[in-house]
Amino acid sequence: MNPHSPRSLLAALAICGGLAGCTATTSSSNIVQTGPNIYTVIREAHTTFERDTEKLKTLAQEDAARFCAEKGRQLKVVDVSVNKPLVTAGFISAKVVFKALDPAEAAAEAAPAPAPVVAAPISGDLYTQLTKLDELRQKGILTDEEFQAEKKKILSRSK
Repeated sequence: MNPHSPRSLLAALAICGGLAGCTATTSSSNIVQTGPNIYTVIREAHTTFERDTEKLKTLAQEDAARFCAEKGRQLKVVDVSVNKPLVTAGFISAKVVFKALDPAEAAAEAAPAPAPVVAAPISGDLYTQLTKLDELRQKGILTDEEFQAEKKKILSRSK
């Protein structure tokens, strides 16, 4: 086959185009409101060969920060997660859930909240108390530090 034939040229272009697709950057993001002042942004890779979840997380967080800046709001990241399926099962993605707070709300959330009062156990069920406490932490009602302090109190009372 002549290396300068149109068929050879088309095959070479197809191979180059395929390889270029393997190195493509991540797609643009889509920011969706999921609650009052709560938003989700997801970044997904263009190809199954792109496996850098840290890059996707960074890009998604940058999208969230840019969104908040454009709205004159302050960013508070609630959750960051990644989906990294097998190469043959789909594209990797990163999801950032965040709050877009006005400055007054951001200041109120930044101020330390008084430690919640945990009632003394009536039934003595330690597991139930710790589970309820963890639910408050997961919902964002308690910070990790407040959770640890209350957990310590519960465990010290059980001894």
